[in-house]
Amino acid sequence: MKLQQISYARSINNNNTEYDRRQKKNPSFGNIAVNFATFIENNGFLGEFLTIDTTGMMIPRTAQGYLRNKEELGHFNYKAGQEELVRELLSGPAFFYVPLTVITLAGLLRGKAAKVQTKVLEGFKSLMKKTPVNLKDAAETKKNFIDTVINKAFVDYKKETGLVDKLKELMNNHMQNGAKKRKIRKEADEVITKLNKANGRFLDNASTIKLGDNAEFNIKDFFKDMSNYLDDFTNKAAKTDKPAEEFIERFHKKAKDLRNMTNIVSVAALSAFLMLIPKLYQTSKKFPGKDGLNTGEADAAAQTAQAPKENQMKEAV
Repeated sequence: MKLQQISYARSINNNNTEYDRRQKKNPSFGNIAVNFATFIENNGFLGEFLTIDTTGMMIPRTAQGYLRNKEELGHFNYKAGQEELVRELLSGPAFFYVPLTVITLAGLLRGKAAKVQTKVLEGFKSLMKKTPVNLKDAAETKKNFIDTVINKAFVDYKKETGLVDKLKELMNNHMQNGAKKRKIRKEADEVITKLNKANGRFLDNASTIKLGDNAEFNIKDFFKDMSNYLDDFTNKAAKTDKPAEEFIERFHKKAKDLRNMTNIVSVAALSAFLMLIPKLYQTSKKFPGKDGLNTGEADAAAQTAQAPKENQMKEAV
């Protein structure tokens, strides 16, 4: 008896095709949930936190504020709802927006490499040392760097190699098209997902590109980091009179120091902002949660209920 080889990748693709066909005919809540989870995953930890915080905390608490004592007031409790909304906006998203503001300002003032994490900078430094660098020709340096990335990341890929060429084309286009970068990153995500699945790589997270033993990146994040890095590198390279090897060392040291300093300033700014939050929490002098309640009668009832207990304690003594 002859055993035939089973193509795992083909089986996956066939099953996925049939599944997609069924889902298009019979859309379900489960499919919506999967798409929603995929959206969160593709937007990284920031997108995940803001989505969960918004849907799980901000919206329910704000709605609860607007509905507080609605029957007694005869309308929505607008003051309570507004206070809850301000409180939620200040507390949760601030943990991201304050550092992002600092990083954005650092990128504008000192160069786009300030937006790239130090571990990513280390990986880019290793790649740049293997790249033919023309300090006075930005286009050539960018093209050569992308070639190095492609050769490093996909050297062992045997199937659907045409997708590697497509990914290389998208990398080059991403460096040139400012207005279409978001669309290019989305297409790159689709291309590398197909490429990884065809080659049986990263099946749990097919949007991954690997450039070393411990260097795995989401393709969208990688595109943004590489674009910021190469723009900053080539802009400063055009102004230097140093040899390429010396410039690479100096550039990465300064970029790494700048990123570390940016992190420190981000923590300091966030700490200062958090100290101000208690003063910004309450937008009204009077707690609006009591609006609509007859607090005088409630306080009198509470004192009446407490009186017998106090008398019993005195008699016992």
